Amino acid sequence: MKKGWLVAAALAVAMAACTTAKNLPASEGPLVGKRVLVHLKTGFAQDDNQPCVAFNVAHAALMQGARVEMLFDAGAVVDLKIWQGKPTSLAYELPEKLKTILQAQFPEPRKENFPRNYQELLHWLHGKGVEVTFNGSLAQLTSLSDDVHDVGQLEPIAKPLALVELLHHRQRADLYLVY
Repeated sequence: MKKGWLVAAALAVAMAACTTAKNLPASEGPLVGKRVLVHLKTGFAQDDNQPCVAFNVAHAALMQGARVEMLFDAGAVVDLKIWQGKPTSLAYELPEKLKTILQAQFPEPRKENFPRNYQELLHWLHGKGVEVTFNGSLAQLTSLSDDVHDVGQLEPIAKPLALVELLHHRQRADLYLVY
Protein backbone atom coordinates (compact mmCIF):
# COMPACT_ATOMS: atom_id res chain seq x y z
CA MET A 1 0.00 0.00 0.00
CA LYS A 2 2.77 2.42 0.96
CA LYS A 3 4.68 1.64 -2.25
CA GLY A 4 1.55 2.28 -4.34
CA TRP A 5 1.02 5.61 -2.60
CA LEU A 6 4.62 6.66 -3.31
CA VAL A 7 4.31 5.75 -6.99
CA ALA A 8 1.01 7.68 -7.19
CA ALA A 9 2.63 10.71 -5.54
CA ALA A 10 5.60 10.54 -7.92
CA LEU A 11 3.27 10.35 -10.90
CA ALA A 12 1.32 13.35 -9.60
CA VAL A 13 4.54 15.39 -9.35
CA ALA A 14 5.52 14.31 -12.87
CA MET A 15 2.11 15.20 -14.30
CA ALA A 16 2.07 18.57 -12.55
CA ALA A 17 5.53 19.35 -13.94
CA CYS A 18 4.41 18.21 -17.40
CA THR A 19 1.24 20.31 -17.34
CA THR A 20 3.21 23.39 -16.30
CA ALA A 21 5.82 22.67 -18.97
CA LYS A 22 3.30 22.92 -21.79
CA ASN A 23 1.93 26.23 -20.56
CA LEU A 24 5.09 28.16 -19.71
CA PRO A 25 8.12 28.83 -21.88
CA ALA A 26 11.37 27.60 -20.29
CA SER A 27 12.57 31.19 -19.87
CA GLU A 28 9.62 31.92 -17.55
CA GLY A 29 9.13 28.65 -15.68
CA PRO A 30 9.56 28.33 -11.91
CA LEU A 31 12.54 26.00 -12.36
CA VAL A 32 14.69 28.23 -14.59
CA GLY A 33 18.25 28.08 -13.31
CA LYS A 34 17.34 25.81 -10.38
CA ARG A 35 19.29 22.61 -9.73
CA VAL A 36 17.08 19.53 -9.84
CA LEU A 37 18.60 16.28 -8.59
CA VAL A 38 16.70 13.18 -9.72
CA HIS A 39 18.02 10.40 -7.49
CA LEU A 40 17.32 6.97 -8.98
CA LYS A 41 17.61 4.28 -6.32
CA THR A 42 15.26 1.74 -7.88
CA GLY A 43 16.39 -0.15 -10.96
CA PHE A 44 14.26 -1.35 -13.86
CA ALA A 45 14.55 -4.94 -12.64
CA GLN A 46 13.07 -3.99 -9.25
CA ASP A 47 10.17 -1.78 -10.37
CA ASP A 48 10.17 -0.30 -13.86
CA ASN A 49 7.60 2.38 -12.94
CA GLN A 50 9.97 4.37 -10.75
CA PRO A 51 12.85 4.76 -13.23
CA CYS A 52 10.30 5.54 -15.96
CA VAL A 53 8.86 8.39 -13.88
CA ALA A 54 12.39 9.57 -13.00
CA PHE A 55 13.27 9.90 -16.70
CA ASN A 56 9.98 11.73 -17.35
CA VAL A 57 10.52 14.17 -14.48
CA ALA A 58 14.10 14.84 -15.60
CA HIS A 59 12.74 15.59 -19.08
CA ALA A 60 10.03 17.90 -17.65
CA ALA A 61 12.53 19.79 -15.46
CA LEU A 62 14.91 20.19 -18.39
CA MET A 63 12.10 21.59 -20.54
CA GLN A 64 11.39 24.10 -17.73
CA GLY A 65 14.95 25.44 -17.85
CA ALA A 66 16.31 23.60 -14.81
CA ARG A 67 19.86 22.33 -14.49
CA VAL A 68 19.16 18.62 -14.09
CA GLU A 69 21.27 15.83 -12.66
CA MET A 70 20.28 12.17 -12.78
CA LEU A 71 22.08 10.29 -10.00
CA PHE A 72 22.03 6.49 -10.31
CA ASP A 73 22.43 4.83 -6.93
CA ALA A 74 21.61 1.56 -5.12
CA GLY A 75 19.63 -0.77 -7.42
CA ALA A 76 19.72 1.70 -10.31
CA VAL A 77 23.54 1.65 -10.74
CA VAL A 78 23.31 -1.67 -12.58
CA ASP A 79 20.95 -0.03 -15.11
CA LEU A 80 23.98 1.85 -16.47
CA LYS A 81 25.82 -1.41 -17.23
CA ILE A 82 27.12 -1.94 -20.75
CA TRP A 83 27.70 -5.57 -21.70
CA GLN A 84 29.60 -6.38 -24.90
CA GLY A 85 28.97 -2.89 -26.20
CA LYS A 86 25.23 -2.96 -25.54
CA PRO A 87 23.08 -1.65 -22.68
CA THR A 88 21.37 -4.11 -20.38
CA SER A 89 18.40 -2.53 -18.57
CA LEU A 90 18.49 0.73 -20.54
CA ALA A 91 17.78 -1.26 -23.70
CA TYR A 92 14.10 -1.45 -22.69
CA GLU A 93 12.03 0.17 -25.42
CA LEU A 94 10.05 3.28 -24.63
CA PRO A 95 6.35 2.42 -24.86
CA GLU A 96 4.61 4.08 -27.83
CA LYS A 97 1.91 5.41 -25.51
CA LEU A 98 4.56 7.12 -23.35
CA LYS A 99 6.13 8.71 -26.43
CA THR A 100 2.71 10.04 -27.46
CA ILE A 101 2.08 11.44 -23.97
CA LEU A 102 5.47 13.18 -23.84
CA GLN A 103 5.19 14.52 -27.40
CA ALA A 104 1.84 16.09 -26.52
CA GLN A 105 3.42 17.94 -23.59
CA PHE A 106 6.84 18.97 -24.84
CA PRO A 107 8.21 20.46 -28.04
CA GLU A 108 11.07 17.99 -28.17
CA PRO A 109 12.20 15.44 -28.99
CA ARG A 110 10.17 15.51 -32.17
CA LYS A 111 8.30 12.40 -33.28
CA GLU A 112 10.67 11.59 -36.16
CA ASN A 113 13.74 11.44 -33.91
CA PHE A 114 12.23 10.35 -30.59
CA PRO A 115 14.55 7.95 -28.71
CA ARG A 116 13.60 4.28 -29.08
CA ASN A 117 14.84 3.07 -25.69
CA TYR A 118 15.98 4.39 -22.33
CA GLN A 119 19.66 4.42 -23.30
CA GLU A 120 18.88 6.66 -26.28
CA LEU A 121 16.70 8.83 -24.03
CA LEU A 122 19.52 9.10 -21.49
CA HIS A 123 21.93 10.14 -24.26
CA TRP A 124 19.39 12.65 -25.61
CA LEU A 125 18.89 14.15 -22.13
CA HIS A 126 22.66 14.27 -21.62
CA GLY A 127 23.08 15.96 -25.00
CA LYS A 128 20.60 18.63 -23.83
CA GLY A 129 22.67 19.27 -20.69
CA VAL A 130 21.50 16.72 -18.11
CA GLU A 131 24.39 15.64 -15.91
CA VAL A 132 24.50 11.85 -15.44
CA THR A 133 26.25 10.58 -12.31
CA PHE A 134 26.42 7.41 -10.26
CA ASN A 135 27.58 6.15 -6.87
CA GLY A 136 31.17 5.13 -7.63
CA SER A 137 31.58 3.31 -4.32
CA LEU A 138 28.62 1.07 -5.06
CA ALA A 139 29.87 0.42 -8.59
CA GLN A 140 33.21 -0.66 -7.15
CA LEU A 141 31.53 -2.79 -4.47
CA THR A 142 29.45 -4.62 -7.09
CA SER A 143 32.51 -5.12 -9.36
CA LEU A 144 31.14 -2.87 -12.12
CA SER A 145 34.26 -0.71 -11.81
CA ASP A 146 37.75 -1.05 -10.36
CA ASP A 147 37.87 2.27 -8.51
CA VAL A 148 35.49 4.83 -7.03
CA HIS A 149 36.30 7.22 -9.91
CA ASP A 150 36.31 4.56 -12.64
CA VAL A 151 33.45 4.30 -15.15
CA GLY A 152 34.28 0.62 -15.61
CA GLN A 153 31.50 -1.34 -17.33
CA LEU A 154 29.01 1.52 -17.07
CA GLU A 155 27.71 4.17 -19.47
CA PRO A 156 30.67 6.32 -20.53
CA ILE A 157 28.57 9.52 -20.31
CA ALA A 158 28.06 8.89 -16.57
CA LYS A 159 30.42 10.41 -14.04
CA PRO A 160 31.31 8.34 -10.95
CA LEU A 161 31.02 10.10 -7.60
CA ALA A 162 32.78 9.25 -4.35
CA LEU A 163 30.53 9.29 -1.28
CA VAL A 164 31.56 12.79 -0.18
CA GLU A 165 30.94 14.09 -3.72
CA LEU A 166 27.53 12.42 -3.70
CA LEU A 167 26.68 14.32 -0.51
CA HIS A 168 27.83 17.60 -2.05
CA HIS A 169 25.64 17.02 -5.10
CA ARG A 170 22.66 16.36 -2.82
CA GLN A 171 23.39 19.48 -0.77
CA ARG A 172 23.59 21.81 -3.79
CA ALA A 173 20.20 20.73 -5.22
CA ASP A 174 17.31 23.19 -5.06
CA LEU A 175 14.84 20.37 -5.72
CA TYR A 176 15.52 16.76 -4.72
CA LEU A 177 13.38 13.95 -6.16
CA VAL A 178 13.90 10.28 -5.27
CA TYR A 179 12.76 7.28 -7.28
